[in-house]
Amino acid sequence: MATQKFIVDAMLGKLARWLRILGYDTLYYRDAEDWKILKKAKDERRILITRDRGLCVRARKNDVDCFFVIPNEEIEKILADLSRKYKIFLDVNPEASRCTSCNGILEKKDKNLWICTKCRKEYWKGKHWETITEILIKAQALKDSYGTAEAGGSKPTSGRKTGNDS
Repeated sequence: MATQKFIVDAMLGKLARWLRILGYDTLYYRDAEDWKILKKAKDERRILITRDRGLCVRARKNDVDCFFVIPNEEIEKILADLSRKYKIFLDVNPEASRCTSCNGILEKKDKNLWICTKCRKEYWKGKHWETITEILIKAQALKDSYGTAEAGGSKPTSGRKTGNDS
């Protein structure tokens, strides 16, 4: 079960969807004012992810953990960096994934069908599954290429079971 909770600002909607696919409780507001985002992050102990340097500085001054995303960074690089810093898993477990639209919890309805308990959106393993897998493989390879220079020299590995594990 994913323990980190995130809040993503208006500039990073695509990243919010990726974190939800990976099973992380991720709030995303298109039009919220900075102070509201900071308050929510602090009140709920969420990690703020933003491309706004000023917002990140204010977050840190208010004891809110902030991850700054460099503008125009590829999604694979962002995911690799988040995985390295916060130990997020770079594999999809449909049993733990969240709704990409509303952040709701998914409920299994059939072998390859899940429905959001909040907005009722349906999810299934289709052609898009290959693209998701390819991007996550690239992100993991990029993370692995960073080396072992930090924290005792060991690379974190995913111990989380996927839907294919027995």
